Amino acid sequence: MSSMKGFTRLLIFSTVLVIISSCLNRQFIDGRAEIGSSLDTTLHDSSFVFGHIYHVDWSVNEYYLENQFEVWVENSDLKTTNDTSGYYSLKMTPGTYTIKCQSTYNEWERLIEEVKSLELLKNTKTEINFYIGNTVE
Repeated sequence: MSSMKGFTRLLIFSTVLVIISSCLNRQFIDGRAEIGSSLDTTLHDSSFVFGHIYHVDWSVNEYYLENQFEVWVENSDLKTTNDTSGYYSLKMTPGTYTIKCQSTYNEWERLIEEVKSLELLKNTKTEINFYIGNTVE
């Protein structure tokens, strides 16, 4: 009789698990990054990365909480957050970097936007605008 109760519990648990899984049909809307560079000799041989962070397919004017997004350089301590207009900036030494951006509320690795192997030259301003993706169910 106890094996029958165990089987019934397992059956109920499996059914609930299937129902929950079918309700979580999460779809991802991917983001992107746009890049542009310009020469600026006032940087004294350093590089400057700046830009804005936007949501993909946002139908209203963007409103940002300060520190809503984080921008960082992979394998370094360089990082920053946005201001209330979505703006961010980093002053860096010339080199080749991977720069990433994500919402501080993000829990999915797929929603981290990145620019890989970006070569930053001396006296260069590089604008990277990140468009952060989202999820829908």
